[in-house]
Amino acid sequence: MNTFKLYTIGIIGIILLSSCSGYLLKKANKEFVNYQYSDAIQDYSKLLKKEDNHEARIKLANCYRLKNDPEKAEPIFEEIVNYPESEPINRFYYAKILMSKGDYANAKVWLNSYLNQVPNDVVAQMLLSSCKSVKSFHRDTSLFSLNQINFPDFESMFGMVPYKNGMVFTADKKPQFNSQKDSWTGKSYYDLYLSEKDQDGHWLSPQLLKGEINGRYHEGPATFNKAGDVVYFTRSNYYKYNLHKSSKNENNLKLFSAKLINDKWEQLEELPFNSDEYSVGHPCLSPDEKTLYFISDMPGGEGKTDIYSSTFDGTSWSKPENLGSEINTAGSEMFPFMSSDGTFYFSSDAHNNMGGLDVFATSYDKKTKKWLQVENLNYPLNSSHDDFGFVINNETKTGYVSSNRHSDDKMYEFKKNAPTFNVMGTVTIKGKGAPFEDVTITLIDETGDATMAKRTVQTDKYGKYKIKLNPESDFIVYGSKENYFTQSIDLSTKGKKYSEDFMADFSLDQIILEKPIVLENIYYDLDKWQIRPDAEKELDKLVRLLQDNPTINIEMGSHTDSRAGDQYNLILSDKRANAAVEYLVFKGIDRNRLKYKGYGETKLINSCTNNVKCTEEEHQKNRRTEFKVTKINNLKK
Repeated sequence: MNTFKLYTIGIIGIILLSSCSGYLLKKANKEFVNYQYSDAIQDYSKLLKKEDNHEARIKLANCYRLKNDPEKAEPIFEEIVNYPESEPINRFYYAKILMSKGDYANAKVWLNSYLNQVPNDVVAQMLLSSCKSVKSFHRDTSLFSLNQINFPDFESMFGMVPYKNGMVFTADKKPQFNSQKDSWTGKSYYDLYLSEKDQDGHWLSPQLLKGEINGRYHEGPATFNKAGDVVYFTRSNYYKYNLHKSSKNENNLKLFSAKLINDKWEQLEELPFNSDEYSVGHPCLSPDEKTLYFISDMPGGEGKTDIYSSTFDGTSWSKPENLGSEINTAGSEMFPFMSSDGTFYFSSDAHNNMGGLDVFATSYDKKTKKWLQVENLNYPLNSSHDDFGFVINNETKTGYVSSNRHSDDKMYEFKKNAPTFNVMGTVTIKGKGAPFEDVTITLIDETGDATMAKRTVQTDKYGKYKIKLNPESDFIVYGSKENYFTQSIDLSTKGKKYSEDFMADFSLDQIILEKPIVLENIYYDLDKWQIRPDAEKELDKLVRLLQDNPTINIEMGSHTDSRAGDQYNLILSDKRANAAVEYLVFKGIDRNRLKYKGYGETKLINSCTNNVKCTEEEHQKNRRTEFKVTKINNLKK
């Protein structure tokens, strides 16, 4: 073959290759625009095997993101975020993928990089704050116990809701040969299934809901009335075999109701706030069945999808009302659920978030007519992946939640455990710091079970102890040892939602008769003896000590510096000591346990006597208030 023929064949090959690549890119882009992400992935991948195309790689990364496949999306995003033509939003998407993997350190880097270009993105700001406070999500890892529910025939399962003796959920299966599949996910369309438990508590094989409820395309999630004969459910916008599209060529979701007639779901009706131009879905009935909560991306919302409510007056549904910015963000809020106690649960990919969708809780304040600050339910109920579809039975403290923390969407049964509380600490000998063994620690439960009202333990050889606390109770913890001052600390578990270990350390001081003990920070105004507010705080500590040690008697002593006359100082200090005693009596201490004496300048603790020049600091050391134990019953010598 001559050179001219070889050259001609080469040119033709390049033209054909170029034409083929252009065709694949055009075809894949059309599939991308039409949400056919599974097909687009195949065509972008074919193209990238032939040539390095930045547009195709960026679109491929986003196909995997939109299919919720972070494992395949991450390495591609790592590459494309540095492309000159890559839009800033891809840095945000990359950060979210890193969060889903628990890589919060690198997620912070890319969120900061994105915010440098788009500083007003509220969701990115929320997620950056979450990355900085990730430890708070693990404050109580024992609050929920989760067990995965396994149905082998299903790919994705989510949105469990109790129904009669079982539960209804949404699921898809691996598409069979020549069966229909969703071009977005590449899987079968979602249907609604029912499963019940056998006598041993094992889930029975799920069955399709009967009647007209399951059709050719997507159905689910759903919610039921208490009687179990009316259902509200999500469905693709279609009639018979035809999908209906919006003006943007989108197939949106709609809400339908159906009635149970002869064990079949019949008489399907559209709800009045459906539209071809936007989606409504994820319905939830309030406990009184008068309000329907649902999500929508209708115009005028706070973000991508918001939660709305509509009330039924017996005849018609009211105009949907957005729940407001306390709940809805610039991100996506989904899967509302209101429990019997009025707590409102939902999932969001914003707020204070671990990554993906997290479950949050709030409640409505009727006085302020506002939703209270939303609260993340934390790990292990939430994870760095998508967690959603939360429902709970307040009586049994059990429920269901869905999550893709292990790849596909799966369902979990959970039990909400009561928080656990302990008080623990170390007792040392004051002035030595040595651990104090065999100190008696007494716990008084002032509001809990009477049988648990008083408990005692002894410190070990390391001076340590630990006692379990009841929830919703107030406590006093005493540390006591013969011939030592007893000390006490107040604790409370009231209103505590999370498990907590309270630290209560004691440093016990030996009781020595007639040994002066200085009370710090007891100050008086010049030439005055009235107790100042700052002195009250210190005297309150002495009140507590006298209450904890009811057998001791004390003398209050007041001292001045050497300035002013000797007799004047004696009188002033006597009035100050008496004022301190009167304060103790006012606080409930028996006057018979108290004496007082003013020492003036007769017991200086340094050389600052009359006519000796000293600094103000040196004079201050002499101006002090002390107490000393004068008597104690049963004191062993």
